[in-house]
Amino acid sequence: MTAREINKQIEEQRTENQHFVKWWRKENDFLDYDLIDRFLENLSSSTELGGIELLTMDDMWSELQRFAGTRVKKSGDQVEWEHHGKTGIHTQVCMYTPETIMAIFDVESKGNPVGA
Repeated sequence: MTAREINKQIEEQRTENQHFVKWWRKENDFLDYDLIDRFLENLSSSTELGGIELLTMDDMWSELQRFAGTRVKKSGDQVEWEHHGKTGIHTQVCMYTPETIMAIFDVESKGNPVGA
């Protein structure tokens, strides 16, 4: 898929509850996730990918739970995240937003979303 094809697919298929994109290279040797808007901002005209899939909050929450397990809990409009810091285990409470889910996912997946 070229950048033009990617933009067209997102424009035609995106619904208001889809905030994330799952994408992979055409060699099928790399898979990643991102916020759709950030993904589009970083897309260059020379980009060629194997494909993309648009994800909802629920879809991405499932992916996050695959990595973090019981370290993440959702309660209403908040996420409770238990993680290790320099001084031990910390519990952080954040708003349940696409940006929060992506930030926690990036830390939990350690940049390797297929490694779990």
